[in-house]
Parts: sequence; structure tokens; C-alpha cells
Amino acid sequence: MFLPQELSYYIISLGCPKNEVDAERLNADLHNAGFVPAHGMDDASIIFINTCGFIKEAKEESIAAIMDAMDYKAGEHDYKKKLVVLGCLTQRYKEEITHEIPEIDLVWGLYDSSMINEVARICTVDLLTVTIAQKRKPLVDNVPYSYIKIAEGCSNNCSYCAIPIIRGKHRSYAPELIVDDAAQALQRGVKELIVVAQDVAIYNYDGVLVNDLISRLNNLEGTFWIRLMYCHPDHISSALIEAMATLQKVVHYIDIPFQHASTKILRAMNRKGNAKRYLRLVEKLRKAIPDIAIRSTFMVGFPGEDDDDFAVLLDFIKEAQLDRVGVFMYSPEEGTKASVMSGMVKKAIQHKRYNRLMQLQQTISLQRLEKTIGNVVEVLVEEKVDANNYIGRTQYDAPDIDGIFFLTADGINVNDIVLAKITDTLEYDRIGVLI
Repeated sequence: MFLPQELSYYIISLGCPKNEVDAERLNADLHNAGFVPAHGMDDASIIFINTCGFIKEAKEESIAAIMDAMDYKAGEHDYKKKLVVLGCLTQRYKEEITHEIPEIDLVWGLYDSSMINEVARICTVDLLTVTIAQKRKPLVDNVPYSYIKIAEGCSNNCSYCAIPIIRGKHRSYAPELIVDDAAQALQRGVKELIVVAQDVAIYNYDGVLVNDLISRLNNLEGTFWIRLMYCHPDHISSALIEAMATLQKVVHYIDIPFQHASTKILRAMNRKGNAKRYLRLVEKLRKAIPDIAIRSTFMVGFPGEDDDDFAVLLDFIKEAQLDRVGVFMYSPEEGTKASVMSGMVKKAIQHKRYNRLMQLQQTISLQRLEKTIGNVVEVLVEEKVDANNYIGRTQYDAPDIDGIFFLTADGINVNDIVLAKITDTLEYDRIGVLI
């Protein structure tokens, strides 16, 4: 029998921020059980792959990561490496993966703490005591932001989306647990709390709504930002907009996945909105918060999308003048209603529409950035390049999604929030100096 401290582990987490939160809980539980973190797969006794199964490309990335880990597992070592695969892909295809890839030592679904005992069993580890962590441990130290997951699952039932199949219906977490999670992150030195869920706007725990929740987060001590990600446009309330406008620590940024603007396509997606309603929402947000940055995602090539539908989408993009836009091409997901719809759009047409929409939005994004030249903004410093040059982000840019800020300054530290003047812009990025 091994003792936990005799075995090391390495975690690879793929997919969305919600998945990253699960990986951080796994990391904390392993650490608390006595296992030792490794620097990479070469040094690890146990390799964990936390998979994503949302779209075709994510599935392929997860399978590639599993295959790569199996190469390490097959090598000659002083001990036999163990491979544990968990997450969305295994939640959905557990039987298939177990059958097709028998080299995997443990196939688990979505992470829960009971998995630690199974890990101990396959590794013949003697767990004298198991202390399950009531907190998270980041996979990478000294990251200035932390994702705060406030709910699990989704009940919107969009016809193209497999998330309800994988993660179940929407369940809001208790606000006390969320606030405690946030407080622990701030104690680690985090300067930005990124509130995430499949739909943040629909949060409701025994009458505590999302506007109430972010107010509680705002009351935590310290200098930090609060950012909201993934708010379904049909669920953004006046109370939420007011909270964003008035709460000091909530940044003026929101991610709203509109997905389309054609009423016909939105109904086929099982979404209730339309172009006029969405434009009114954009107008309402900008009236309440004039400097707000609005990000969105759109899908091209959904079954039944014709030239007229795409024209409606282009017109919406032109009129809405959104700050940031992500575009992806439709791919059918097994088990969803959209996967069996008629009118599949050819890949060549999807690519054409993708390129046209992205070109349009790039022009809009650059124009909106150029209008900010001369403005003074807060910058969260994330990296020191050399003696006088740093890289950071403004409140209008989410990490790993939006642009960065190239800052010239003296006498500041990484993880500081400083004031800077914007002197120039690039296609998606800003350039400025400390003031």
C-alpha cells in the first residue's frame, strides 16, 4: 500500500470556466487527502484529464488530451502511472469511453468529492483519514482572477445545446457558499471575481436573486472587481441593470449570448427574443451605464438559416454596435433537437457567413476602441514584460477572451489596479501610460 504523499498528480482541465472551478475543487481535495502536485505529466503518478464535451471541437481536444496522456502512461517508470478521466465528455459517454479506451484506469463523470476514494482504490493508497476541502485550490498560483460559479446546469433548453443533457437542470447555489468562496479567493490575493454559470441572470436561491447576490459580493472588504459572464438576454432584469450601475465594485461589462437576431432562427433555437427586443436591451444597458462594454456570441449556419436570416443578423450587428463579438459555426450535437432538424447549411456557406460577420465586427470593435483614446481607465496589471512595460486588462476586457492593455509605467507591481491613460489602440487591444 502507498501513502498519499508518495504519489503525485497532475491535472489538465479543458473547456469553460465552470469546468475550471470543478478542477480547482479536485485539486483542493487531492491536496487535502495528502497527494502531492506534480509539475507535469512526466513527474506525475496520476494524470487527471477534466474533459469538455460541449461541441465537436471540444470533444476532439479532450480525446487528443487523453491520447497524449496515454503515451506517458505507456512509458517505462518506477511506478505504473494511473490515468483518470472525468468531466462533461465522460458524463455523457462514460460507457463508450470505458469500452473503447480500456487503458483508462478510472472513468468518472462530473467531479464530486467521492471520486477521491476511487482514486485511492485504483492507486492502492491507504487513506487513513480523508479531509474533503471546503474550498478550491487554483491549478496555477498567483492568477489575479477567480471564477465564482453560482449555479450548475441549465433549464433554458436551447435546441442546439447539450448542456442540460450533460449537467442537468439549473440549480442555484446557496449565497452563503458563494460569498465564502469569493472571500477565500480574495484572501489569496485575487483582484477580480468572475461570476459564472450557464445563465447568471436567472440565479434564484430561495428568493435571493442575482442582483442581491452581487450586492453581497460587493460588500466584501478590499479593492477588487466583480465581472458577470453569460447572462441570457431574456432574463436580464431592471434590478440587475440597476445593481450593475450602482455597485462600486461591479465592472461595466456584460456577456450576453444573443446567438442570432432572426426571429425564425431564434424560435428554432427555442429562444424567445427578437432583434427589436435585443436592441432595446442594448439601449437600456447603455442608458443606465453609458460606458458599458457589451460582449456577445452568435451562431451562423443553424439549420434553416437562409440568406434573409443572415441579412437580419448582419443588420443587427451594424445597429447594435457591440464592443466584442464571438462567432461560431453550427455543428450538430447528439441528442439535441437541432441535430435532427431539416435544412442543414453547407460548411462552405457557414465559413462564408462566419468570415463576413467577423470582418464586420472587427471594424466595429476597432472603431469603438478608437473612441476611447484619451480616456482614463483602471488597469489590472497581470504581467511585467521589462523594467517599464507591463501587460494588463481594463474592466472592459475579460481574461482569455477579450483584449489586453499594453502599459508603460514605473514603480508598480503585478496584481495592482492602477489608473492609466489610453494613448492608442490596436484591433482589439489598448495602449497607454500610467497617470
